[in-house]
Amino acid sequence: MSAPLYDKLLKHRRENIYPFHMPGHKMGRGIPEWDIFSMDITEINGFDNLMNPKDVIKEAEEKMAALYGAEKSFFSVNGSSGSLIAAVTAVCREGEKIIAARNCHKSVYSAFVFSGAVPIYVYPEQIPNTDITGGIDAEKIKKAIYENPDAKAVIITSPTAEGICSDVEKIAEYAHDNGMLLIVDEAHGAHFPFSDILPKSALEQGADIVVQSMHKTLDAPTQTSVLHIGTKHVDSQRIMKTLSMIQTSSPSYIFMSVMDKCRDELEKNGRKRYKIFMDKIRLYRQKFNFKNMRLLDEKYIGKYGIKDIDISKLTVISKNIKGTEIASKLEERKIVLEMSCPGHFTAICTPSDDDEGFIRLKKALFEIDNEIKKNGSADLCMPYPKMEMIYKPRDAFYMNEGEIDFEKSAGFVSAEFVIPYPPGIPVIVPGEKISRKAIDIIKNYAESGVEIVGCTHQRLEKIRILS
Repeated sequence: MSAPLYDKLLKHRRENIYPFHMPGHKMGRGIPEWDIFSMDITEINGFDNLMNPKDVIKEAEEKMAALYGAEKSFFSVNGSSGSLIAAVTAVCREGEKIIAARNCHKSVYSAFVFSGAVPIYVYPEQIPNTDITGGIDAEKIKKAIYENPDAKAVIITSPTAEGICSDVEKIAEYAHDNGMLLIVDEAHGAHFPFSDILPKSALEQGADIVVQSMHKTLDAPTQTSVLHIGTKHVDSQRIMKTLSMIQTSSPSYIFMSVMDKCRDELEKNGRKRYKIFMDKIRLYRQKFNFKNMRLLDEKYIGKYGIKDIDISKLTVISKNIKGTEIASKLEERKIVLEMSCPGHFTAICTPSDDDEGFIRLKKALFEIDNEIKKNGSADLCMPYPKMEMIYKPRDAFYMNEGEIDFEKSAGFVSAEFVIPYPPGIPVIVPGEKISRKAIDIIKNYAESGVEIVGCTHQRLEKIRILS
């Protein structure tokens, strides 16, 4: 008899693997050890209730709001996915429009299914000669607002998984001038307020609802998230209702307590720790000199819809070799990245990374760089081709389905998501007409070793379509 998942995690922990991926505590390096199970309780007397906080949880959430400069903050133990679903569902009723960046995380599209909201897509800019999307052009948002004055809200992702930030301040201005709310998926930006070198937070730039994953870049466990209300225009009671609908009624006190402790440490030592860390990361980036790789850096700011870049992430553009191949070679050397794609890869770095980890990564990349013999370039693809929405996502999700060979599906309407993961952004959404370009892009991802999720046939022999 065995416990396969538990046993594999124990083995993984013993193998001296270095994590350049979330969660930000880096396999416990950033948090003190404690007896976890002694803190695993339920809603007993004196410990409040997340679904109706009046005491200790309410106080902890108020302290979180004060730290981040929010009107109100809510703990979420269902990750930022749950927080985003709750935010969209609170703001949009069935049939109401929402202007949405087409590079939003898959949870936002799930929110369209839950709420019945009708997305009006604005596509991100593209960085030439890469497979990385840039930011969302604020002027394109303005145009979408002008063409859809009845929309209830705008939703964007900033920063992206690669660390690219859009002009949240200008987008917020355009939304507010037309009576719309701005929701920002800032899952990868919970660390922004703690260094002046980092981009400004979405809250500071006037966003109405901001969702942050504490686990992505901070010392908190996987699944911990905070939903911040940034302005008085948001109905906080409705947010609380929708959060209670998508979260477990038995939330983890371990998760909530570590979010509270993480906030306390940030309040006391956050700026000091980030000063040391940002000095280290800037020096590391200056020495990043390879033949077949280059960093996504500040020279891109002001172009391709990019307002700012989070330099604490190491997003590396590869040539002569696929980013997924580099990731595999790093794993052979017991270094695990956050994300790899055909033309780039991303390493998440936090103050909990130690010098050993950075030295190991640099040494491994130099070895890999010197191994590369072939000429040419990595296979690149535009990650998110423009698609035609035939049915809104909620209607498509509940319509009758059939199947067809994936290779022959161009022109048919998809009944399911097709999502390269990570970062988890759908190339195809239910209700969209499948294009030849989308088929080729998905095949390129799959052939490069990127996992495809959201669809019934993950080997892509078939796809479910609306019949």
